Amino acid sequence: MYLHKSGRKGGTYLSIVEGYREGGKVRHRTVESLGYVDDLVGEYGPDPVAHFKQVCRERNAAKKAEAQTVTIEIHPQQKIDKRAEARKNIGSAVLLAVYSALGVETVIRNATRGSKADYDANAVMRLLVVERILGPGSKKHAWENKDRYFFRTEFELGDTYRALDVLRACRGRIVSAVNRAVDKMGIRDTTCVFYDVTNYYFEVDEPDGLRQKGVSKEHRKSPIVQMGLLQDSGGIPIGYKLFPGNTPDACTMLDVLEGMKRDYRCQRVVAVGDKGNNCSTNIAALTARGDGFVYSQSIRGTKSGAKLKKWVLSEAGYACTCDGEGRVTYKVKSKQGYKTVTVEGDDGKKKKVRVDVKYVAFWSEKYQRRARKERQAAIDKARKLVSNPGAYTAATHFGAAKYVKGMRVDAKTGELVGAADVLEFDEERLAAEEACDGYYCIVTSETDMSDGEIIEAYRGLWKIEESFKVTKSDLETRPVYVSREEHIEAHFLTCYVALCILRIIQAATGGKYSARVIADELAAMCGTHLEGNWWRFDHRTDASDDLCRMAGVDLTRQNMRLKDIKAALSQAKLQIPSPNKKM
Repeated sequence: MYLHKSGRKGGTYLSIVEGYREGGKVRHRTVESLGYVDDLVGEYGPDPVAHFKQVCRERNAAKKAEAQTVTIEIHPQQKIDKRAEARKNIGSAVLLAVYSALGVETVIRNATRGSKADYDANAVMRLLVVERILGPGSKKHAWENKDRYFFRTEFELGDTYRALDVLRACRGRIVSAVNRAVDKMGIRDTTCVFYDVTNYYFEVDEPDGLRQKGVSKEHRKSPIVQMGLLQDSGGIPIGYKLFPGNTPDACTMLDVLEGMKRDYRCQRVVAVGDKGNNCSTNIAALTARGDGFVYSQSIRGTKSGAKLKKWVLSEAGYACTCDGEGRVTYKVKSKQGYKTVTVEGDDGKKKKVRVDVKYVAFWSEKYQRRARKERQAAIDKARKLVSNPGAYTAATHFGAAKYVKGMRVDAKTGELVGAADVLEFDEERLAAEEACDGYYCIVTSETDMSDGEIIEAYRGLWKIEESFKVTKSDLETRPVYVSREEHIEAHFLTCYVALCILRIIQAATGGKYSARVIADELAAMCGTHLEGNWWRFDHRTDASDDLCRMAGVDLTRQNMRLKDIKAALSQAKLQIPSPNKKM
């Protein structure tokens, strides 16, 4: 550390600079900007240069003293203190850097200003979000783990549940604050927005409020809650909304999309969704507002148009891509057309409206192989069922009954209620399904987009499917352990913020790490208490270094004092590199 003097128009400017190594090279950074010499005279004596040279010497001496070896005594007979938390996590510093950048704390502080509550609602939110990533479980589980962190968690178990009411009331403002923060980070891409719906189950028998029995994505009979999630092209969430478990998927999108347009003041958006969102209501509403859509179009079953299905399956018009051996591996074609949707007019009467669209059909050998591989288990079960009907159970033969002729299954219970004397495998049903394997059809309002652009936009849906997987597997959002509707809303809010944090970390690190790797790395960054204020840390990898660099914090030291740990937590600040800069 030394005093740097630079000549400027206003005179000689002083700053304290230190050297450091990065990538094997010595670099310099300004520690403190002091000001012009003439302005410092008086406050720091007649010779400010001499004064600050002395300051540099004192700081260098203090820094050298801190680096001196410390002797720690070990007492062989000392017992373990059952009441003390001897091991704590420091990886949360990375999560707190992102949490701080999202503006969540400001929203909660404004909402609770003037409140007579004797606990900190933001401290509760912060703990629940961190625990959702590093140690997901119930609210009680999170509170019981609060002492394993270095940040402040001074509240009681009852306060944890009381704070949920506050968080629920702040839901809309928190989502908007997160959107504003992501926008400022420069990582938001709303070229297309992706929407999908999933559901989360509860370990209860009777439905009530939001918890209703519906079509479970996990084939459970428990009450569920539907959640519609909206993401941008980069996979970063934009908004979400909860719906009763018996709400059809197609009835959920417009509310979430409207909130996104309000936050961003968007003139026009293109919504991308699966066939569950492809309905008259959504198409009519989107086109009436000047928005666009890219939806998958079913070519299977009774709902698909016979003419469209025939066009998709016909070989005519396809442009083919072949491998080195001349075998077709991919083919695509398109056509202009229209889609007739039914809308309700101002007079309450329904009428049909024609919407100009473009249809894009494509076939992939990879998708064909995957479809047949996924179906094989059901086929094997169906053949076993034909040979031994008495072995049938709804749990073990899910999806197999449709390939068997002569049997009847209760639609509500899934149980076998009757069968013909001789069961027969339905070869015609199988052949009809196999004929469609590998084929996909997309319908879009973006008639000027190229086939490739439309297909690429639709393929972006995998990112939202991955987000659902993250919430269910990594964040363990379900089963949900709270029952009151306000608490259910607050629970999903904490999960939503946790998902946003993981996605932002992925964006800031160039997509190098999955959500699971990020959570595992940060959870492993723990230290053991040695003696006095000293802690010893034992986890460091290239991934943990990248994550800490993204948070602007150095956690590479093996031994740290408590004051240094707290300083690291307070100084952690999200670092978003420019698109051309590598981490």
